[in-house]
Amino acid sequence: MSRTRKIAVKWGQMLKSEGARRATGFQAAFSGLWRLVRSERHFQIHLVAATCAAILAAFLHFSSLEWAILMVAIGLVLVAEGLNSAIERAIDTTTPSFHPLAKAAKDIAAAAVLIAAIISVIIALLLYGPKLWALLSTRH
Repeated sequence: MSRTRKIAVKWGQMLKSEGARRATGFQAAFSGLWRLVRSERHFQIHLVAATCAAILAAFLHFSSLEWAILMVAIGLVLVAEGLNSAIERAIDTTTPSFHPLAKAAKDIAAAAVLIAAIISVIIALLLYGPKLWALLSTRH
């Protein structure tokens, strides 16, 4: 076998194994997403709120930029909630009894979700406020 052919075969094997690793990674990610949707109450609440926000945005005819901002805000909250859930599970697994540092870590993770939610509410006020105000002002 020529040197060029050997290199091509080696690259082919490497790409196949890389593809398999990526497929496994995506499978794990979707498994985690499904677990969040199925078993994490706060994530479910955020999904319902995100759905309501999207329906209202469609009703108010958001521009592409407004949709992009809304999706980033929703994504911020969902990612923060996912990380919070992962941190809580990891701590519960490694710390079977109460420990003040474990409590502090869980509290900080929950605070990150709270910060994301507050920022998203501010963004929502900026996006929806003027449109709702204009809609309500023309009804009188």
